[in-house]
Amino acid sequence: MDPTHPYFADGLNMLNDDFDLSGPAETGAGPSGSGATPTSRTKSKRLTSDVWQCFDVVEMTLPDGTVGPRAKCKFCPKNYTTTKGGTGHLRRHMQKCMPKHVQVPNTTQTQLQRHPDGSVTTWHYDAAHARECLARYIAQTDQPINFGDCVFFQEFITSAFCLQMQIVSRTTTRNDLIKMFKTQRDDLTAELQHLTVSIALTSDIWNACSKQDYLCVTGHYLDSECRIQKKILGFRPMDFAHTADNIFAVILSVLETYDITHRILSITLDNASANTKSIALFTERNIPQAGGYFFHQRCACHIINLVVQSGLKKVSNRIERIRDAISWIGSSNPRFQEFGRHCTLNGLRPRRFQTDMPVRWNSTYLMLKNCLEYDTTISGFYNMKLAESGCPPAQSLTPDDWYVAKIFVEFLQVFYNATVTLSGVYYPTSSQAIHQIVEMSDMLNTYREDDLIGDAVVAMETKFKKYWSEMPFLYALGVIVDPRIKLAGLEYLLEFTGNKLSIDYSEQITDIRNKLFEVFSIYERRFGGIHTEPLPEPDRQPLPTSWSILKRRKKDKSASSSSSTTRSAASSGAELNRFLEAQFDADENTENFDMLLWWKTYSYRYPVLSHLARDILVIPVSTVSSEQAFSTSGRIIEPRRNCLTPEMVEVLICIRDWEHARKRMQNETVDEQFIQNFSNLYVDEGSASNQVQN
Repeated sequence: MDPTHPYFADGLNMLNDDFDLSGPAETGAGPSGSGATPTSRTKSKRLTSDVWQCFDVVEMTLPDGTVGPRAKCKFCPKNYTTTKGGTGHLRRHMQKCMPKHVQVPNTTQTQLQRHPDGSVTTWHYDAAHARECLARYIAQTDQPINFGDCVFFQEFITSAFCLQMQIVSRTTTRNDLIKMFKTQRDDLTAELQHLTVSIALTSDIWNACSKQDYLCVTGHYLDSECRIQKKILGFRPMDFAHTADNIFAVILSVLETYDITHRILSITLDNASANTKSIALFTERNIPQAGGYFFHQRCACHIINLVVQSGLKKVSNRIERIRDAISWIGSSNPRFQEFGRHCTLNGLRPRRFQTDMPVRWNSTYLMLKNCLEYDTTISGFYNMKLAESGCPPAQSLTPDDWYVAKIFVEFLQVFYNATVTLSGVYYPTSSQAIHQIVEMSDMLNTYREDDLIGDAVVAMETKFKKYWSEMPFLYALGVIVDPRIKLAGLEYLLEFTGNKLSIDYSEQITDIRNKLFEVFSIYERRFGGIHTEPLPEPDRQPLPTSWSILKRRKKDKSASSSSSTTRSAASSGAELNRFLEAQFDADENTENFDMLLWWKTYSYRYPVLSHLARDILVIPVSTVSSEQAFSTSGRIIEPRRNCLTPEMVEVLICIRDWEHARKRMQNETVDEQFIQNFSNLYVDEGSASNQVQN
């Protein structure tokens, strides 16, 4: 502490009031204070330093056996030399000793802070807490690690908020981030160890601009309030080939970090062959739970992407002409301004158009959707300019091009909605998969005979049946555990889909029924002795669109025979039979229905089945939750920051995700920004860099 600090001045003044702090006499006293007259060779020197107000000069036996002067502290037994070395050692002792024995009143004005509940308390600046908040902010908002080392940031904080704020170096912030990461990781490990349900994983691989590959592992589970939680468990570098062995090794290292290898119910991966082969390695280690019936899940959104891409290839020529037109219009500022005036003459607001990324079909859908309102204006302007430049008419836009675009947008709307629905974070997606498959199959059947897009629809249907002609067991069980549908409703949904796509699901229904009782027996052995108390009735949620199909279903004899067949299939599953016996009714409990809360509420009635249902409903059917981390990491590992170590990348990615999970903000993803890139691009709203001059 600085000896010039007001603390010491106040403390010394108090000492003057309470103690006799006058120093030794100028000439009448020797070092011993005996009053002896000094000799002609020596002359007493006045002790002028303020440290002597805290020390007495006394004679003591020295280490060499002689008697001589020592400086003895007035507050503690310690004593020091007085003849050599000045008073620096005495001042250092005073700085440590005085605060322990002299109480100095705080003369600074007390600062108050108001809490959200209206209460008011005193506020004190805490440098450690300020650094922690700064590190959290840097991770949450993808700021550079040296953000706190900026003199302009310090000037902003000290001028507007806190005078005591100090510059935080890059090294200090890095250490704070690592400390925060380890603390939060330990807390997450403890939380996972106390779960009563299993954990579902998603995983994917990403190539960074720094020429480093990363593998992301994301965990999904239910917390104590029966809410779905999503946490990134690991963001590890892949320093080797993407083989099944290496993928298995990296994922396993993440699971061992949290000690959850024995709690994994499923892993959702994309369709890469190496991912499929890695599943066998997990099975050899006996990692899958529930008999491995749900362990390997293919990403539903990847399958939808493959289905749509197969159709886009069939209409690529027409879409390519529209893409070329809007790209050509926006490639020149004078041309874009002229197009803006052309829009105004046609009674439309001038706007920009974003071209798509062919590898992302949803961008093609958004591009076409936002162009349709301007179809005649784009065609008129583009064709006029082509004619002026002497280009052949074959390159012009035709009404058929726009008709295909319009029909294809209407057609793709169902697939787009399915992708958005199955990419959700905070609600079950396994119970939504069959509903989306039903609606997509209905759309394929509707447009199969269309003259202009029929070939595209047939190609999509072929790809669709390749992956979903055999219904995944998870999707089926996700519908069965819906108390409004159950097994009888599943049979009708599969029958409806089979009729639309010429698929026979009858044998699969029998297989699904048998597997259902096998899985239930596994859970019965594990949770058979658990009993819970009843809870209040849950709230209700709106139903998906496909429920209109179920509402048309009559309670006929086929539903009754299905229930009786189910009861006789496995007499040992009394609880499961009791659940399936109730006649399903699509009109019952249709408003604000929360399936997870329903199973929590009725766990006292179905203690075993409730565990099975909650495990099923927590499994995601897509890897989007892992892919979203890549969008975040793309902002972290940007070209200016590609020198970040892989360890620091994981720290930043995980802290950001965990902080967003704490605020339930993980559904606010880049998808919203992605949509905005294609919509609301009107130049009169100030969003465009080039304003149209009217």
